[in-house]
Amino acid sequence: MLDIAYETVVAVVGITAILASIGVIVCASPIYSALYLIGNMTCLALLFLLYNAEFIAAVQIIVYAGAVMILFLFIIALLGAKKEERDTSSLQIPMALSFVVLLFGELLMAMTVGKTNPVEGKFSVDFIQQVGSARAIGVELFSRHLIPFELASALLLVATVGIICLAKFPLSPVKRRTR
Repeated sequence: MLDIAYETVVAVVGITAILASIGVIVCASPIYSALYLIGNMTCLALLFLLYNAEFIAAVQIIVYAGAVMILFLFIIALLGAKKEERDTSSLQIPMALSFVVLLFGELLMAMTVGKTNPVEGKFSVDFIQQVGSARAIGVELFSRHLIPFELASALLLVATVGIICLAKFPLSPVKRRTR
């Protein structure tokens, strides 16, 4: 009985994540699209929780649904949210069909791989707890990968300052001096 309830919750959260991702693509307003993306990231965090990956779920909520999406909403609000105009060109249907055929081809290629075998060998419980713990991830991130971590944060800061500068100062054509 408990397995049926668990599978039902996983299915409902998964379907909600799929619907939210479709909302991101279909919605014409960038604000609503970003809100659908926050909903999708929250559903992914719930799926991580259901599969006992608590640390990844917390990172998903704090970093992605929290910080990054708030930054996106801030930039969208700063630049002004205008609805996207629909393109009614004749290339739209063939491009969509080619994309669907490409995805179907990738699905067929993935199906031909066959069954994958689990990693063989014995792992101790201490090793598994050390590798997947928050402490192990923090030590690894802030020891060996400190410079890429700091470069990524500097890149986000520079991008935010660039967006603010582009939004504050309208581009005007440079006038040439004539003699």
